[in-house]
Amino acid sequence: MKMSKREKYLLGILGALLICFVYYQFVYVNQVKKLDAKKQEEQVTKEKYDKVMNDIENLDELEEKLKVLKVDVYEKSKKLYPIILQEKIILEIDKLLTESGLDANLGFNPITVEKVEELKSDEIVKAESSFKDLIDEYNGDKLPENENTTDTQGSSNTGTEGNSTEVTTPEEGGPTTEQLKVSVNFTGSYEEVKKFIASIEKYERKIVITNISITAKSQDELSGVMNLEFHAIPKLSGEDEEYLKWTLNNVYGKEILFSSGNATGAYADLKDEDSNSDTTDFAMLLKSPSSELPTLTMGKAKDDARETYIYSDNEKIEEVEMTFDEVDGKLYYKYKTSESYYPKENSNEGKVFAANSKDIVVEILSEKRDVNFDNSGVKLTIVNNTSKNVEVIIRNDDTSNPRVSVTGKGNTVNVSNK
Repeated sequence: MKMSKREKYLLGILGALLICFVYYQFVYVNQVKKLDAKKQEEQVTKEKYDKVMNDIENLDELEEKLKVLKVDVYEKSKKLYPIILQEKIILEIDKLLTESGLDANLGFNPITVEKVEELKSDEIVKAESSFKDLIDEYNGDKLPENENTTDTQGSSNTGTEGNSTEVTTPEEGGPTTEQLKVSVNFTGSYEEVKKFIASIEKYERKIVITNISITAKSQDELSGVMNLEFHAIPKLSGEDEEYLKWTLNNVYGKEILFSSGNATGAYADLKDEDSNSDTTDFAMLLKSPSSELPTLTMGKAKDDARETYIYSDNEKIEEVEMTFDEVDGKLYYKYKTSESYYPKENSNEGKVFAANSKDIVVEILSEKRDVNFDNSGVKLTIVNNTSKNVEVIIRNDDTSNPRVSVTGKGNTVNVSNK
């Protein structure tokens, strides 16, 4: 069959269109999809790169925040036990009982890991006279019965919905702790019971009194049961290593289990260390730059909420100024570093405080320098505008190259190294 020139021309155009269609459908579209995917990968990679570079630029700031966070975790967890050691707890309870003068028997539940329960007081509904509703309605404190019923139904429905939401909200996955529950069956005087409870409240570790019941055996003697809870969580660092050491290495027990008399030497090696922390008004902690904690932490002593704390993570010398003023018999304090200050709300006037002794005591806990590249320290200036002496106590400072230098201005500022 002979084709005309025009037909050949049309077939050529059709073939070209077919080739273009096949190329577009099976080659170009796929390549465009791959290109879009690569562009998305490039965008994701660029975002990751920008984030990494931003983190690198802010590395010092992030490290400082990390150290402050570790201090926060340490302060919040320091009263909890690192681990439940029943033998240690027996010794601690025995010491508290001996100091208070109570006689007691102890009962221990098995050590468990449970969710921390919130203690709630039972709501007591007081009975009211039948005339109270009438008096309230007369005084305008209560709506008439029909209106009150309508409103009550509406609020009841709303309350029911709210309550149902709270009840159905799952609370699974809450914080858990290692727990030991102890029941203390005690006998003693009222003063001895109060002294025992007070010693638990002031104890260095957190001991929870969940329940207590007391009955009178006689006019001067009480008996009862007190339930205690001990909680333990793992710690970030080794601040509780001393607690884990067993210091009793003498002869224990008896050859005849129920024979009379006590085992000899049971408490001979137990040492109680005295502390003068009750007189400390302000505290400062100094660390080396290699430490996980900031190089400087300072604030008011025994501030469990850490509201007065300020921090600095300076690898060199940090200049710190503390000022004490006295106005109309009241003492005021304020302090600042190169980047922070306290109080935040009124840095000029300062904040009122009461000294724990006849002097204002500032305790600084330092540490020896590392072998290399440890140049951190504090140049402390204390301005004393009060009638009291300021006593600065420096502990564990480096003897050859001290971290702390103190300059006093105004009235007496005494410095002692221990």
